[in-house]
Amino acid sequence: MSVQIADLPSLAGDRTPIPVNYVRNLVELVHEFGLDTDRLLAHVGLTQAEVYSAEPALRFEQFQRVMAGARDLSGDPAIGLALGRQLTVTAHGLLGYAAISSADLGEALELLERYFRTRTRLCLPRLSLEGRWVRFCLAEPYDLGDIREPYLEVVTAALVGGLRYLLDDRLQDATLELPYAPPPHAERYAEVLGMPVVFGREVAALRFPARLMKVAFPLSDPASRRMAAHKCEEELQRLEADLDWASRVRARLMQAEGMLPSLDQLAASFHLTSRTLRRYLAAVGVSYRHLLEEVRMARAVRYLQANLPVQKVADLLGYADPSNFTRAFRRWTGHPPSFYQNG
Repeated sequence: MSVQIADLPSLAGDRTPIPVNYVRNLVELVHEFGLDTDRLLAHVGLTQAEVYSAEPALRFEQFQRVMAGARDLSGDPAIGLALGRQLTVTAHGLLGYAAISSADLGEALELLERYFRTRTRLCLPRLSLEGRWVRFCLAEPYDLGDIREPYLEVVTAALVGGLRYLLDDRLQDATLELPYAPPPHAERYAEVLGMPVVFGREVAALRFPARLMKVAFPLSDPASRRMAAHKCEEELQRLEADLDWASRVRARLMQAEGMLPSLDQLAASFHLTSRTLRRYLAAVGVSYRHLLEEVRMARAVRYLQANLPVQKVADLLGYADPSNFTRAFRRWTGHPPSFYQNG
């Protein structure tokens, strides 16, 4: 069951950047499929001039229309995997250049974790070490509606392809985890990505052996890496300055691992007092409690749609008693948790 929830964070009118070269790659991929790209753009209400303009980014709703239109016109439900596979490391601009110039995979992924937002804020990376394993997770701060699965296909296929480029044949024993039920074309995932894929997990993540973090890169160049990382930092600061405080706090909450941070903890991460952060949020008409509930609800729906048991979802959200979670969930959505689970 695919459920649209009006109270999830909206992207309507959002200035979230979608690099225009990603859309160009999608349009060119459709052309390779033998489809008429002019027909695609007419179908979604865009022009060649908009896609090939000097503007560096498109609005989310434009990207959404192109993604949905490409899937509809191509007739290929796995077009997201195909697009992600063709997005090379160099397609990511300075961020890709910084990754290639890094000393090893660990340094490259730390850069990616910090500067991923310069490419898109539609998902947020989180790097975690779990014993002998590393998980590179992709949290979802927004409801992407009908393009959620193809968008995650693009991002995860691009991530896998990037690591294969950086590690060559050393990317072994890796597994891709995805937060939704197996789609009808599920067998295409392992075929395209060349690794096991597990559906129904809490969050999208690439899991691989921690030993790979120390694999040295042959094109390592400390001076080039510093230059590229500096440019990425400048871009990130420009983007962050353009965000309101509700968006900043929501992003931090979505990136948080385990228990969500308190207002004091979150304020400290911004180098603010809790009183100042509360005032900043009030200025844009929200409270920390409202954003906390919003993120909890978004996570709960994601977990339930991935068919996690209610007890597990309650644990992940910090509820000792599942009945307390069920009551809170009814208050958020007007429905019991079972309403959002797939038969």
